[in-house]
Amino acid sequence: MRPPASEEAVQSLQDAIAYPLHPHLVQWLGIHDGAPLYDAPVWPGGHVPYDVEGLKGGPEYMEEMLEEFDEQREEDPEHWILDPWADPLWLPIAGTQTGQSLLIDHRPGDTYGNIIELDYEGSEVTAVRWKDLGEMVRMMAESLDSGSPMPYSPHYSRVPQLDEGPPRHLNWTLEKIQG
Repeated sequence: MRPPASEEAVQSLQDAIAYPLHPHLVQWLGIHDGAPLYDAPVWPGGHVPYDVEGLKGGPEYMEEMLEEFDEQREEDPEHWILDPWADPLWLPIAGTQTGQSLLIDHRPGDTYGNIIELDYEGSEVTAVRWKDLGEMVRMMAESLDSGSPMPYSPHYSRVPQLDEGPPRHLNWTLEKIQG
């Protein structure tokens, strides 16, 4: 993990984003300014948290994904009856080597702050994984401390394991919840 982002860097991010950043993201950046891309998949699912510079590209990425969704829906409206897989108020905060993303929902209302996993190849393109970033980090810490599974979905959990590699790294194994 990288050291904390400076207050100036966080302010430059806020200046680049058209909406107020969720306070948990600001708090996180004050602890760690992300991690080297794809060298530190420390978050569940192999996600690497983005640094301030990486976060700045999030709104443009969401715009592109929303345009792509709209184009595909126009081509085949009956197939694309699902909700869009992007929103201008979703901010990607972490990604994987395989193109999955974790996002913070900045839309006002009940979903504000939700951590959404975006997986274009999965059966669930978008899924709310945690109530907010604070809950996700707290659950990660509890799971790492105890070695117990971390809630991930109604049917699955993530279990922390040290992969000896090389290189040595943290892996969050997906396990089906029994019963």
